[in-house]
Amino acid sequence: MTNPVHYVTVTAPDGEVVGYAWGDAIEVEWMHRKASSPGAYEAGLEWYTKVREAHARGLTPLGVLNLLSREPGAGAVTEAPGVSALEDVSRVVTPADDRRLLAQLDRDDAQAWQELADAFDALTDEDRDVKWGGGQKSPSGAIHVAFPLYSEPLKRAVRALWDVGAVNPEHRWMHSPLPQAPPEGGLRPADAVRAATAVVSAERKSDGEIAQAVENGLLDAIATSLRAWYADPSAHHPAPEADPSAHHPAVDADPPAEQPSADVNPSRAVIAQLEALHPASPMCRFCGGSPAAEVTFRAHRGLVIFMGFKRMDGPMCFTCGLAVYRTLTTHTLCVGWWSPFSLFVFAPLTLVRNLLAVRRVRQLPAPGPGMLGPRYDPGVPIRRRPRAYVALVPVLWVVFMIVTGLTGGV
Repeated sequence: MTNPVHYVTVTAPDGEVVGYAWGDAIEVEWMHRKASSPGAYEAGLEWYTKVREAHARGLTPLGVLNLLSREPGAGAVTEAPGVSALEDVSRVVTPADDRRLLAQLDRDDAQAWQELADAFDALTDEDRDVKWGGGQKSPSGAIHVAFPLYSEPLKRAVRALWDVGAVNPEHRWMHSPLPQAPPEGGLRPADAVRAATAVVSAERKSDGEIAQAVENGLLDAIATSLRAWYADPSAHHPAPEADPSAHHPAVDADPPAEQPSADVNPSRAVIAQLEALHPASPMCRFCGGSPAAEVTFRAHRGLVIFMGFKRMDGPMCFTCGLAVYRTLTTHTLCVGWWSPFSLFVFAPLTLVRNLLAVRRVRQLPAPGPGMLGPRYDPGVPIRRRPRAYVALVPVLWVVFMIVTGLTGGV
């Protein structure tokens, strides 16, 4: 049984999905989108840092996600059935990804494309039968590392892939699976670019990648697909992109004629489970619980000829709002009277405003679990706080002055 997780989809200004900040009950992590561009990957590294820093503040995983959802480019906090479902979504290859790769091909260099055709047409069975050198043992006992012996015609064919732009730095090949040539052929042009980039780039790190691609037919499939695309790009144009606000393919529409690679597409069921994005409900500014109401509480202090004002506003849950109300109102009742304007204007006005604000808080149900930190303790009611009764002093004084005036006037 998989445990549900929550996640936030992060999108670049140009609409490309960068990746996902996600968390479970214990941890919060960052997940790159596998087919994203190098620029989006760099942006994802910055988001990884944001996730780490927010978690280091002691916030709960859901608290981190709620905090990050307020950042520019971040979507609402959404629930997924499990990490594996989110990983399926992160492997989706979009039509925009295909267009980005195909745009790197140099269609204007007709000579380079002719060279590509000539180079692959000139390959013989002997060129495709790659021999290996090395592997022998020297007199000192050292064994020479084996290496492939590529023929000049095969090297020419590989150089031709470079010249037309098929070896493309826009494809992060180390983070994506290598496209495989279908038995019946028909490798998609964008997948041909991905395969060319991966095979040729990997040869620099591991000898024999090109030899393997020659043996299993992938290299020929790459050239065939690219040549067909150059001859008629419209026949291989990627399907129109879905609404960028959806962040993944629609599940109710009929599948396009040209689907992304089968090994990187999530199932329709997974997409259906993740497609609905629920807007984040108001969250208490103190504890992160919800529901919360937008309220403002005030405190006043009067000191003969000086006066002080304080306010705390923002969304507050029932518990934290009640705590703030009791604290600030008690403060006003204690020290809010000790100037003429405070006694007759500001202190009474502050108390009335707080009474009106707390009515909105009292209408809220009990909040859910706090996600940003500890929840305030409302403490005892105001009537049970001795400091609140300091307000009786100016009240009794006013009554005394009135009674004295009336008595003296008799």
